[in-house]
Amino acid sequence: MSGRRPGAADLTWIGACAGLGAWFVASIVSQHPQRIFDRLRRAEPTGLALPDWRFFAPEPARYDFVVLYRTLRSDGTETPWQAVTEPKPRAPRHAVWFPERRLDKSVHDLCDHLTQQLNVFGDDGTDAPAYALLAGLVRRRVEETADGDRPRGFQFLIARGAGYDESADPRYMYLSRFEKL
Repeated sequence: MSGRRPGAADLTWIGACAGLGAWFVASIVSQHPQRIFDRLRRAEPTGLALPDWRFFAPEPARYDFVVLYRTLRSDGTETPWQAVTEPKPRAPRHAVWFPERRLDKSVHDLCDHLTQQLNVFGDDGTDAPAYALLAGLVRRRVEETADGDRPRGFQFLIARGAGYDESADPRYMYLSRFEKL
C-alpha cells in the first residue's frame, strides 16, 4: 500500500464514473421490452436522461406502402403511374444519421392510418386528415415535376408490398378520387 489517501480529485473521478455507470445501466434496463422496468423512467418525467428508445415497436411493420400517382394532362391523356418517393440507396452514414427516412416513415404512417379508417368506417376516406396530407404531398410532387404543361389534376394509389421481397405481388389498397389542380 502506498499509504496515500485519495484526494478530492480522485473521489470526484470515482463518483463521476459511478454516476455515469449507473445512468448507462438504467438506460439499458429501461429499454427492456417488458414494461416492468418503466418505473425508472417514471422517476425522470422529462424523458431526457432516460429516453424510451425501444429497438422494436410492439407491432413492427411487416410490409411497405408505396404511393403512386398519375396526372391528367391538358390534352386529356393520362401519364403512367410514378412513385411519389423513390427508395434511397443506403450509405454507411445511414447507420447513424438518416433524416431522409422520416419522409418514408411519415408516408407509411399516413397510408396505414387512411387504410385503417377505410376498414373501420367504410367511407371513401376523403374527409380524413391522412387523405389531405397525402394529397398535399402528391400535389407538391406533381407541381415539382411539371414540365411546362400544367396538368389538369392527379390521382394517387396506395399499394402495399413486401418491401425488398420482389417475389410478392403488391396489393392495391386505395385509389383516390381525381384531384383538380
